[in-house]
Amino acid sequence: MKEPSTRLRWALLGAVVAVSGAVVWAAFNPAPHTGGDNAGYVTLAYSLLKNGTYTELFDPAGPPHTKYPPVFPALLAGLMALGARTWTSLKAVAVLSTVGASALTYLWAERRLGPVWGAGVAVVLALSSAVVYYSHWILSDPTFLAFTVMALWALDRADEGRADGAPVDARGGADGPTSATGGGLGWLALGVAAAGLAYFTRSAGLPLLVAVPAWLALRRRWRALAATTVALAFPALLWALRARGVGTADYSAEFWLVDPYDPSRGRVGAVGLLARAVSNFQGYVAIHVPSGIVGTRGGAVAALGVVLVGVAAVGWIRRGRSRVGPAEIFVPLYAGLILVWPVVWSGDRFALPLLPLLLVYAASALKDVLEPRGRAWAAVAGGAAFLVLVLPAAASWSRAVQESRACAAAVRVGGPFACYGPRIGAFAEAAEWSGENLPEGSSVLTRKPRIFYVLSGVPSRTFPFDETTRAHLSLAASLGTRYELVDQWDGQAGRFVVAAVRGDPGAFCSVRTFGADGGTVLLGILPADAPGRASAAGDGSVRIEGCAGDYVRGDGTALYDASSSRIPLLAGLDP
Repeated sequence: MKEPSTRLRWALLGAVVAVSGAVVWAAFNPAPHTGGDNAGYVTLAYSLLKNGTYTELFDPAGPPHTKYPPVFPALLAGLMALGARTWTSLKAVAVLSTVGASALTYLWAERRLGPVWGAGVAVVLALSSAVVYYSHWILSDPTFLAFTVMALWALDRADEGRADGAPVDARGGADGPTSATGGGLGWLALGVAAAGLAYFTRSAGLPLLVAVPAWLALRRRWRALAATTVALAFPALLWALRARGVGTADYSAEFWLVDPYDPSRGRVGAVGLLARAVSNFQGYVAIHVPSGIVGTRGGAVAALGVVLVGVAAVGWIRRGRSRVGPAEIFVPLYAGLILVWPVVWSGDRFALPLLPLLLVYAASALKDVLEPRGRAWAAVAGGAAFLVLVLPAAASWSRAVQESRACAAAVRVGGPFACYGPRIGAFAEAAEWSGENLPEGSSVLTRKPRIFYVLSGVPSRTFPFDETTRAHLSLAASLGTRYELVDQWDGQAGRFVVAAVRGDPGAFCSVRTFGADGGTVLLGILPADAPGRASAAGDGSVRIEGCAGDYVRGDGTALYDASSSRIPLLAGLDP
């Protein structure tokens, strides 16, 4: 069979990059993510650049950070060093990673499937709902995806011809240097480096650290195995020892909890792990994988997930029978990991690294079945399968474009958090006001401590999810904290903080209210010997008097610009 021309391969690679870039640009959302992770990454990057440490600066205790590996914050720190100060500019890492992941998927798929089928797989990935969604947040998922695919592509190149010593390309044709040559060693080095970067971007990259040595052992490449083991295991061991040495939480500790967000539910046992695996399997096959591609849910989408995973399994088995490479080892390891992961963590972000693999294996199975019946038949049936995936994905992308444009319009007028409504806007207002008006050395108990910190520079800790006044006052005393925020982010402050205030209203005073309805209130925590400043009203409500003394710096009217897209914390990097 005639080999595709180099010109065709480069043209299709350019087309994939152009499609991915256009998709990401059109759906780009300038708002920050409302989860705490994006603010946590910004804080860690700021700590690296400002202090040269990897520290939880948002926490009043300032402990070393041990949960998120440092590669993604280091990339953000690099942008900050170049002058990035806004939410939008820091999203460049995710944008470039997303486009890079699509390009690398093409390069990997093209070697296994040929350029046309490889381009089809890469375009489906570029339009996939989950890929588009994570492309515009300050989160590590796109970077993890890019490093994972880079590792698999490079290791595939290094694996060519190793089974029998003949320089055979994955497509079946002759292919120049094998991995026994210097060029092959270069691909191996790139693959090992990418695997390490993937792991130090997200801990979920652990299966890659296992798959690479397992593949080398299978190929009996003992010297390469020894060098790779040292290169990957040594820094991983140092990272694990760091977490153990400082005694702070990491993923391995949370893994054994029934619910990491509610430790009171206890730890999981063998039966619990089995139940987890069953629940997660159903969720990933019927929801997270197909929805991560087409962007919707329902019975038809669940059926699509069953078919896609089933056909991909056939492709994986067929490939494994002829040649077991790094990807063939990685797939069951990674799938096994996310199946026993806590159910509350499951979602399309963990399915993201599986999407290019499932698409490649499914396309491989179809191609193997269809091509013996004729290339025309393979082209028609393959094109139909492509449209089944890409058309609903394109519709989901169109909706994302409309949402991002509406959000961008709100952000231009009201600031980064404007498209999330007045309640979250009031939280942002309270944080930025606190940064300008609270005394130096202050800290605050809040619902979203990391977001509060990047908007204010004032350290924060999550208030206790406990309705007793004692729990709140004890935590505040242990941290030296004199403030607690009653926000409307969700119902947690209304439940726990308000209950604590009702339990002992004399322990609190009012610093300032925020928002059009005044429903977000910054409270001062009074010393134990302070005279009572609150009293119960006849209707059972509580009236809290204003704080006196040094709870506010100056007259409390220092200006802040809620409409600015600059991240207030990063002003500390300016000369």
